[in-house]
Amino acid sequence: MYPYITKLKNENKAVAQVRTECGAPRLFLNGDEVYPLLAWSWGLVDSARIFRECGIDLLHPILGLNASWPESGRYDWSEFEALFEKLLAQNPDAYFLPRVLLDVPAWWKQQHPDELIVCALPTQPDNDRQYRDVIRSGEGGMLWGISMQEPSWASDIWRADMEKLLRAFLQFMENSPLASRLVGYQIGSGIYGEWHHYLSEFVPDLSEQMQRKIGAVPGLDARLQNQYGLLRDPEKEHDVIEHYRRFHEDVCAETLLHFARITKEETENRVLCGAFYGYQLENVWIQEGGHLAPEKILRSPHIDFLASPYSYQTTNIEGRQWWEHDVIDGAGNDLGRARGVAGDGGYRVLLESLKRHGKLYLPELDAGTYLEPPPINPDGTGGSDVERELCMVGGDGSTTVEGTMQILQRDLGRVFASGCGGWLFDFGPVMRTKKSWYADEPIIEQVQRFAELGKLRADMNLQSVARIAAVYDAQSLFATRHWRAEAPFEFGAYNLDYFTRWFMDSQVRALHRIGAPVDYLYRFDLNRSDAEKYGLLFMVNTFSMRKDEVTQLHELLRNSGTTVVWMYAPGFIAPDKLDLAQMQRLTGFEFEVRTEPGPMLVRADFDGEHGKIEQTFGVSDHRWPRFAVQDSDAENLGYWTDCDEVAFARKQMDGWQSVYVGTAPMPQPVLRWLAQQAGAMPWSSEPDIVVSVEDAAMLVATSDGARTLTLPKPMKMVETGRTRQQFDLNLKYGEVRIFVK
Repeated sequence: MYPYITKLKNENKAVAQVRTECGAPRLFLNGDEVYPLLAWSWGLVDSARIFRECGIDLLHPILGLNASWPESGRYDWSEFEALFEKLLAQNPDAYFLPRVLLDVPAWWKQQHPDELIVCALPTQPDNDRQYRDVIRSGEGGMLWGISMQEPSWASDIWRADMEKLLRAFLQFMENSPLASRLVGYQIGSGIYGEWHHYLSEFVPDLSEQMQRKIGAVPGLDARLQNQYGLLRDPEKEHDVIEHYRRFHEDVCAETLLHFARITKEETENRVLCGAFYGYQLENVWIQEGGHLAPEKILRSPHIDFLASPYSYQTTNIEGRQWWEHDVIDGAGNDLGRARGVAGDGGYRVLLESLKRHGKLYLPELDAGTYLEPPPINPDGTGGSDVERELCMVGGDGSTTVEGTMQILQRDLGRVFASGCGGWLFDFGPVMRTKKSWYADEPIIEQVQRFAELGKLRADMNLQSVARIAAVYDAQSLFATRHWRAEAPFEFGAYNLDYFTRWFMDSQVRALHRIGAPVDYLYRFDLNRSDAEKYGLLFMVNTFSMRKDEVTQLHELLRNSGTTVVWMYAPGFIAPDKLDLAQMQRLTGFEFEVRTEPGPMLVRADFDGEHGKIEQTFGVSDHRWPRFAVQDSDAENLGYWTDCDEVAFARKQMDGWQSVYVGTAPMPQPVLRWLAQQAGAMPWSSEPDIVVSVEDAAMLVATSDGARTLTLPKPMKMVETGRTRQQFDLNLKYGEVRIFVK
């Protein structure tokens, strides 16, 4: 019945591993290192042949397990078998890493109404999400959708039933000839299968199951109306902070790890297991949506890889479509774009931390191409808003041949130069032209080049060479203002809280344009060798700390020679109170707390490399608390715009330099000055996007004209074959250059 599957019966079961060698986690398949470039499509059966021409044999089909569960006590895997048979017919050499969605069918929800999520807000879908219920994957009958009724992750009945279903599926696959081609499984649940808690928009979960698991759930007012401006006061809001800690650690992360353990058990640890997780940047519905227990996931032996789409960050300019403009701060500074020509294509995870924990990272590369232009008639009409958004997911310039080539080169170049993997994500066949986004010779040739380039990785050192790092703290977000408090929820904000939107997402746009590679890691991974390696450390949202953690940070910084930039309220939130004395001890500055709301704008005023720098930056919205430096030993660098109190300063500490800045985002001129002052010199003479590991690098030009790129050692420019340490380049906006040892 399935001749292509039957042909596999004499093959040995595949053995896949992620092993850290020469600086980064690498994928090994049947003992050989494999470049981890995969592909997926809404019409994967038709696109598999195209991906094979691209040089990609690793396919990423999506399987919704609810489609195999027609009634209680009966499973039917025939639809999955038929899919794999068709894929093998298109590419007999294919291997598979399927995404397995732990969804229940409608009949289960009808039978178990008491096991469903109870939300604090009415569950009415907004216009942005209604379309997701009508787009089919064409694979396994799975609906790419969101129901307004979903099981609680705290439900013992759901967990037991889902465990039986997953075990049955894995046992079937293990006993099938397909086991010789299965590299592993990506386990998914929640919104989009990304481990965002179901119905996060509506403030879940008040169900009896959740309350039995983690205790009484705070009410809506307590969760949305915090006591101290942008922050929570632990003296008054300990129960809310503790609720979010337990919700993320004991429910969201523990549920994912439960099914990861099952996957490893049923496959006898022979293949990979991974998930969407670790979205520190652009983490939507952040307090309710999951991903805030990264240490628990990163330390698990049952997780081999983590994945995410790369950044979608949108413009915040009224009247502009999200793909039409760069991100702008409250003072009008252009911070750059995530997508489109000259976008940074930045990742939402903290890649350096993933590497240190041996987790392979697989970004989802879902940029549209010129093969699916926006459905707009000459008079400006035609096509739905949803079609327009999906067609333009590649960003500005993606509908032209030249723009598509630059975006693909940037996306695939970042994978190569970051030492990670990834998959091409093809929406094409469901859209207007019904054509794969990759089904044209120029695109195929571009992907082929990078598939061939990836074969060099086995002999490459993928260690970090960055001298700049940005450091983040997931748990500080338990004690910050709820994302729902940021109404109105315009598309540009995309359901983000204040700190995610401005301190993390918008700030990282400028960090990507500092002109040198930057590492991104969690505070719990920071160690003494980092203080010696990195000349410049940005402590982005390290608001929550214990007394012993402050002491540990001082010990690792002492006599390191590094410069630390503390942002907004470092160490201000202690476990039991808001603690200004702890913030002062941590940073070395004396502060006054200002509790009247004011603009989060700083006017910088200092001498730069090419003369005096006078630049206002930050957010124009009025917020509190704000902090004013009151320290006669400090060098004043900038002031709050409304009161002339110091908000940007630096001073010498015990063998290291402390810098305080009271707002974010800082634009690239300020960032480049800080890097130069810290001795972490930018590689490019222009504020370009630079990504690098020891033996590979990429530059994306953010402007037209000449620039000089100075590498740490001689490397070969792939586009010309020339080997140099310093390159004088004349580039156009968005042009990409790749370098190898």
